[in-house]
Amino acid sequence: MSDHACAQRHGLPVVPVFSPVGTVVNSTPLTEFVGMSRWEARRKVISDLESAKAYVGHRDAQSSVVSICSRSGDIIEPMLMPQWYVRCAELAMVADRLVQSGDIKLIPKRQQATWHSWLTETEDWCVSRQLWWGHRIPMYRIRWAGGLVADSWVAAASEEQAKAKALSRLSAANHALLQSIGGVDETCTVSQDEDVLDTWFSSGLLPILAFGHASGNGHLLNLPGQHSQPPYPAALSTLLETGQDILFFWVARMAMLCTYFAQVPPFAAVLLHPMVRDAQGRKMSKSLGNIIDPMDVIDGAELAKLQATLRSGYQSNNETKKGAKELAKLYPNGFPQFGADALRFTLVMYTQQTHQICMSLDSVKAAYHFCNKLWNTFRFIHMHADRLEVDTDCLDSDGNKQWFAGLDSNELTVFDRALLSRLCGMLRTYHCAMEEYRLALAAETVRDFVQRDLCDRYIEICKLSLFGNRSATHQEPTVAVKILLGSLDIVLRTLHPFMPFLSEELWQRHARSGAGSADMSVMETKWTAPEQIMQASSQAEAESDFVFGVVSSIRSIRQQYAGRIAPAEDGEARFSVAISAPKHCVQVTAAETEAANDGNSSEQRFIYEMAKMHEPCIKLMSKESAIRMICTGEGSGTMVDLGDECGSSSATATAVVSPHVRVVARLVSEEAIRPARETDDHKAALVIAKLEAELEKVRSVVGSAGYQRSAPDAVKQADR
Repeated sequence: MSDHACAQRHGLPVVPVFSPVGTVVNSTPLTEFVGMSRWEARRKVISDLESAKAYVGHRDAQSSVVSICSRSGDIIEPMLMPQWYVRCAELAMVADRLVQSGDIKLIPKRQQATWHSWLTETEDWCVSRQLWWGHRIPMYRIRWAGGLVADSWVAAASEEQAKAKALSRLSAANHALLQSIGGVDETCTVSQDEDVLDTWFSSGLLPILAFGHASGNGHLLNLPGQHSQPPYPAALSTLLETGQDILFFWVARMAMLCTYFAQVPPFAAVLLHPMVRDAQGRKMSKSLGNIIDPMDVIDGAELAKLQATLRSGYQSNNETKKGAKELAKLYPNGFPQFGADALRFTLVMYTQQTHQICMSLDSVKAAYHFCNKLWNTFRFIHMHADRLEVDTDCLDSDGNKQWFAGLDSNELTVFDRALLSRLCGMLRTYHCAMEEYRLALAAETVRDFVQRDLCDRYIEICKLSLFGNRSATHQEPTVAVKILLGSLDIVLRTLHPFMPFLSEELWQRHARSGAGSADMSVMETKWTAPEQIMQASSQAEAESDFVFGVVSSIRSIRQQYAGRIAPAEDGEARFSVAISAPKHCVQVTAAETEAANDGNSSEQRFIYEMAKMHEPCIKLMSKESAIRMICTGEGSGTMVDLGDECGSSSATATAVVSPHVRVVARLVSEEAIRPARETDDHKAALVIAKLEAELEKVRSVVGSAGYQRSAPDAVKQADR
């Protein structure tokens, strides 16, 4: 194309060299080459140059691009052939103005610059394709017998229509001339062009065909303010979701064709997702062996199946071997079965990336575990709802459950109010994100609420009252289960766009148990507005964060310094609040809290009283039996000095809960725990020896002839 454009700029003649079958044509000045194949002619050129002693030699090109057919492996020769083009200058101008004016909204907004750059620099569009499939170009060639009238081309929907158009365009003189040699109809031959339309042209007509909005005769759309025309009608659709790599190939072509043929924009907004690549950011390619088939991720696939799929392609043997080797390196055990929802949720979460999705099966696995958490949460909630026989008769006029409408605020604990407040916040963020098409943020908001607020916090607190420890939280079990059912109800609705199969399955089970509307799908239910739940309570959220922050810090210290936390002894907690277990003593201090002494701030008093109020709950949640909250000195901002009580050689471990709250554990020295550690090492050696004996036993079974003969391949692969 560059050579042809250069020839046009300088007025150089364009001389055809090869015929469509690859032989030299007779339009060249060297007639002795006519009829030769391209390879024979090239060899003769070298031979003739050598005979004339004009051949200097050859050298390998350092950088050269040779187009090779991916299917036949043959070299592609550029040829000039008649093609059909679409004049795009005016069409592109209209499409560009629609985006720049905001009538078509591109998401993300940065794609507007790409759109403007492409459409302002676009050239005429070649729509001819020499293929055996596709929509044939509706152009008909009109030939007249005798050659007395020049051939012409007519655009029409059928041969009959093309012939009628051709006859109507004949001049009176040509009509009389053709009538004199045998009649006009008899001398007219109509044949349709054998080329097919470019795939992007055919797919660009999709909005018109899908909504049946074609007007018949196309003309340019008059934009507002142009020729004093009124604004055009609203778009045919509200949203198009597609990949950003085909923004120009498909989206811009739809905008151009739809505004021309239907006189209306095809869509009001375009949501563009990034390109999917492998975990290293490489483009997926069969030769690289990094292609991830969605069905293999959904249904699972062994390595042998992945390699067999690779061999069924059109790549060369070397590429196949290379790809198979890379597959074995990347996925030695194949793909586990993750299901459609886990893959779908992963891809939605990936859309927050800017230009590309670095696809990793580890992310799909994490989403799969989230699906399992939803299943377990559902079972837990309904198990206790059935046990307590919770009343589910709370339908509104639309048939939807109103779980929170009848709750008595006096019966709600701080943890109940904190969860409902977080649920309100989740819904507000979710609604805003969905309205702005920020799907990743919406999905992440629901996931974080389920994992952190609902499962890791509220359900753990509910277990105290559900299993008989109501004195720690004063929580009413029936109220807690109603809040759990209502939260689950909302979670299933919000997750449905991202996990349609799992949410629908759980919703139907939810409905059959009496907790939902059994005569409708989850997609038919109405959204729950945040104000329908309760007002947000930042105070309840702060108290909940305090309790779980302290509990988490205790657990973290206990795990990190296992075996080194000093045992509880009488008198050790005399200078600090201690949380002790049979083998440990952990001191929890609330800095800047109110003790009994004068001069401490009101903030200190508030935190201290809050800590004392939740002390029983912290004991049970952290599984530490001795808790005592202490205050530091006024304005010191440091922990109570344990050196006087524990000795100057005592070491401590500290975890920060908040700027005003820390968890401190007194540790014993390394010398004191060395005998116990040696005992633990001996126990560990015994466990390892036992496991090695069991492993040897399994190996003997796997290596037996009967196992190799009778066991299924899937079992063998799993055992390996």
